[in-house]
Amino acid sequence: MNVLHLCPLWLPVARDSSGGIETLLAQLIPALEKLGCRSTVVASGDSDVPAELLAPVPHNLRDQMRAGTASEYLYYEQAMLRLAVDRAPGFDVLHSHLGGAGFVLSAIPTVASRTLHTIHTPVYPDMQWFVRQHPDLRLVAVSQFQANQLRAAGARRCSMIHNGVDIGAFPFEATAGEGLAYLGRMEPGKGPDLAIEVAQQLDRPLRLAGGIVDRPFFTRSIEPALGARIQYLGVLGHDAKRTFFSEAACVLVPSRHAEAFGMVAIEAMACGTPVAALAHGALPELIDPGITGYVAASEDELPACTARALELPRAAVRARVEERFDLSKTARGYLDLYRDIAGVR
Repeated sequence: MNVLHLCPLWLPVARDSSGGIETLLAQLIPALEKLGCRSTVVASGDSDVPAELLAPVPHNLRDQMRAGTASEYLYYEQAMLRLAVDRAPGFDVLHSHLGGAGFVLSAIPTVASRTLHTIHTPVYPDMQWFVRQHPDLRLVAVSQFQANQLRAAGARRCSMIHNGVDIGAFPFEATAGEGLAYLGRMEPGKGPDLAIEVAQQLDRPLRLAGGIVDRPFFTRSIEPALGARIQYLGVLGHDAKRTFFSEAACVLVPSRHAEAFGMVAIEAMACGTPVAALAHGALPELIDPGITGYVAASEDELPACTARALELPRAAVRARVEERFDLSKTARGYLDLYRDIAGVR
């Protein structure tokens, strides 16, 4: 089984990448290889993935734009799509991780029947509109919440495969400190300011990590609270992230918008660390109340949910996430789809 993966060019595909899609693929592709699925990856040239790499650009577009060597993403994405079409004859399946940008592949007769689209991002009304016009797109949702949205829009071929985590790559810590943790972008929608409020109400230390994408928000709502008890660590690599999760007493996922999935939640739980989250999007289907954490129906309820999550036994948290979200289950789900597309049993 030969599969061509099309990945966004914004960030490198690597375990140390700051992008959720990119870190997931850096784990998923080796898991597929273990099942006998040969992968080729179309991504930026600075990607680090154990597969053949086809690089339309030598460096990720975020860094190129910061350096002034690129300014418009669209043309590099078009180059990726042209490359995929040119190389398509050598593959059983084209697996697009581009979202709507990759949908055009399903309109090209030579590749349409072999193309699969995983939707890694939230399903907004514009995507639902497009799906209504093209209900036979072969789609994969990463949560039941997301699948329900796509099917309600008319999608006739929408599978659901939860994202997974390489459990062995995340250290289990039977005991932890008293501190809370938040990892995510520094922007209002992700709720780092809510994490600060929870920590202050519970009188717990808090460590925040993630890129600053909204500088005025960070200056206004995060910086004034920083000090000995509330610290901002910046962007973390893979090893630092594992330590960050395993040392926390509880990880907060206070997203104000509907999450398509929630990799932070399952990575934290893989370390045995319980999670407290707002009940938005897919998060309620990832967290087992009373076992791996709690979900709050409102912002006001989040501190109480966090206090309850702190009491959960960490071994049970780890065991449940291994049962539900081990990456091998994700890989097997995709391999079954690939075989169906290629007509292989």
